[in-house]
Amino acid sequence: MTDKEAAARNLRKRQHADWGAVAGGWQRYREKMSGPTSVITEKMRALARPHPGDRVLDLACGVGDPAFALAEKVGPAGRVLGLNFSPEMVEAARAWAEQHGVPNVEFRAITSELELDVEPDSFDVATCRLGLMFMPDPVAALRSLRAALKKGGRVVVSTWGPPERTPNFGLPMEIVGRHADLPLQKPGAPGLFAFPTPESLASALESAGFIGVEATAFETPTVKAKDAESYCHGVGR
Repeated sequence: MTDKEAAARNLRKRQHADWGAVAGGWQRYREKMSGPTSVITEKMRALARPHPGDRVLDLACGVGDPAFALAEKVGPAGRVLGLNFSPEMVEAARAWAEQHGVPNVEFRAITSELELDVEPDSFDVATCRLGLMFMPDPVAALRSLRAALKKGGRVVVSTWGPPERTPNFGLPMEIVGRHADLPLQKPGAPGLFAFPTPESLASALESAGFIGVEATAFETPTVKAKDAESYCHGVGR
């Protein structure tokens, strides 16, 4: 195993633990967290253009966003498969699907963005909402999505912008950084701001073999909380 492979394995191990730790909070505060970011989900769904009967692959599905929104569009004849590193996230998504009677969506835990365990050329649409930037090998992850798509299939990916345009993350990190020696994220390294510009995201998609790539930036409020304590409860518990 090379040093790069070992580093990627260790990062995935940490991510499994980190996402598992916050899955409960994401589930309990689902409406508060997904409400403000529903604009992102709706924009992705519009760009993906899922049709009734389509098969959709959602990588880094979290607790089911945007998988459930996509399931509405593909209808009873369609199918959505959500994949996530965290078994806890997957269980939370499955529980919501069962509670709300959503039969055309399935959730599955994976160990790596390189091992999706799906049939090649079998999906009409692939999505990845705010997850690509955390992956140790994002270009390889995009190649995996491309391999899963049928000829003419579409992929839609969203990432966070730069820290100065993402104050819900950038501001807390800046404040904590005043009191703790936080390591700086290297450009392009896995983390919140790995793809902060349309150009950087487009480059990754093109490197993975996608053609006709379009990447744009847009702004929308993403956090609504009455105070800092409420925000921390929603994100971290």
